[in-house]
Amino acid sequence: MNKRILLFVIGGLLMFGLFGCSKVPDVKNKELVSYMYASGGGMTGGGTSTEISMIDGEVILTYSSTEWWYEDHDITEYKLDQAVLTDIESVFRKYKMQNWNDKKFSHMFVADGPSYSYSFIFEDGTTVFFSSQTYPESYSEKLAEIDTVIGQYRAGGTLEPGLVTKEKTAEELAGKNEPDNGLVEIEVYEYSRDRICFRISNGTDEDVTVSNSVKLVRNSDGETLYNESSEFPIKVSAASADEEFLLSGRLEEGIYTLYVGDYSAEFEIRLANDH
Repeated sequence: MNKRILLFVIGGLLMFGLFGCSKVPDVKNKELVSYMYASGGGMTGGGTSTEISMIDGEVILTYSSTEWWYEDHDITEYKLDQAVLTDIESVFRKYKMQNWNDKKFSHMFVADGPSYSYSFIFEDGTTVFFSSQTYPESYSEKLAEIDTVIGQYRAGGTLEPGLVTKEKTAEELAGKNEPDNGLVEIEVYEYSRDRICFRISNGTDEDVTVSNSVKLVRNSDGETLYNESSEFPIKVSAASADEEFLLSGRLEEGIYTLYVGDYSAEFEIRLANDH
């Protein structure tokens, strides 16, 4: 055989080994610790997600949704029995979903249509991920079994306290990243899983530098739950906003104050009605 052809064949086999077989992650004897379904990329720029995570030894189900690109996420969370991950893993293994990793499910393309993604993370960090705008019925029926499992556990789960948010108009939401009120302010706009998301708004016509010193305090007893500083300040351009987050852990019902440099914002975590 011609040496050039032989090298080409060997190279092709190596490429197949690197990029073909390696597409199937090794999840044998590994425990599932996280699951997420997410949709997004549609015409309105909104999306939804369903995430199950282990946080501080507890299983938290997080629903997140937004209809339009400019909205902050609406969050609803439940505490579930830990067996939910075991049952999801059973569905995963029954249909050998590790073989679906990066799989192309359909050649159909929907202009301005959303994509639907699934992620399974195992105890050693191994991840199985796949996404598609459409799933043939033979696949969608199998994925629907995961929804059934989650629905059953949610029915017996406990609704968790969430962030109390202020009602805003569509105009206020759309303009949140281009403030022009002449003020520098911070706002806690999301609490989910184990993190607090906050926004620094610079409504002035000059750039500002905010000290990267962040502290979270529970007002009821004055206990500091988070206190971290960095030598690198947060720079926010004129008439713009910067979004950051901190790992707060799970928070009980109550009033809290977030301090960022010389600025502060009070917020409330409260149990709301199921919706």
